[in-house]
Amino acid sequence: MSAAPSTAKSSPTGETLSAEERLEKVELLWAEERVGNQRHLAEINAETAQLKETINALRDSMEQARFGEQERIQKAVASADDEARQLKATANALRDQLEMQRATESERTQKAVAEANAEIVQLKAAINALRDEIERQKASETERTQKTLAQSTAEIVQLKASIDALRLRLDEVRQKAGADA
Repeated sequence: MSAAPSTAKSSPTGETLSAEERLEKVELLWAEERVGNQRHLAEINAETAQLKETINALRDSMEQARFGEQERIQKAVASADDEARQLKATANALRDQLEMQRATESERTQKAVAEANAEIVQLKAAINALRDEIERQKASETERTQKTLAQSTAEIVQLKASIDALRLRLDEVRQKAGADA
């Protein structure tokens, strides 16, 4: 008779265990390992959930930052557009004002030139009138001088004639008196 294989095995502690006990022990180890694996899986799932929450929070934060940045950019663009519109309006107003000043200055210049030309015409007329008056006065003065000279010359001639007549008479009187004496 051969001996049947023994279903009993010895444990690491040296005890001999039956197939059922070994099965129970394997099932117990497997259950413990499953619990450990489930715990580890639960930890991994919790960590995964936490990472997903962190990713979602970061995604939300990035989207908010992006929207905030887009809003700031839109405000900056709107502000720059508004400032550009204001500057264009100011430039146009200054251009219009400058053109009005130029037109006003041109009108004033033309008016001043016209007034100066009118004054020049008046002054030329006054100069010509004064020149004519001076010429008349000169002519009148020359005529009076010539008349006075002619009268003086006539008077001198007359006086010389009187002197000559008186000298002759004086000579006659002297001769008569010298003859009488």
